Amino acid sequence: MSKITYHKSHKFVDLNGTENIFITQLYKIGVYGILNNDPAAQGNFTPTRVKKMEKDLKKALENKLIESYELGVPITVTDESGMWEEVEDE
Repeated sequence: MSKITYHKSHKFVDLNGTENIFITQLYKIGVYGILNNDPAAQGNFTPTRVKKMEKDLKKALENKLIESYELGVPITVTDESGMWEEVEDE
């Protein structure tokens, strides 16, 4: 498996002016994510799925479906060991 880089957090403002924050945490079995610190809006993801979500939010911004979009700190991961691990800077 190759390396995947996604961002640990995502902030966007919807058309109603509501700020939304999606935060992730890497675990060996995948990525935990939660939207607006709401237990009803949490789940498990793969790094690939989080990367796709980032692309979808960028497209939503370009299509004016959201008002703004900011990415947090990037993280690069791999599952070469069979479990997800952060790739340290070389």
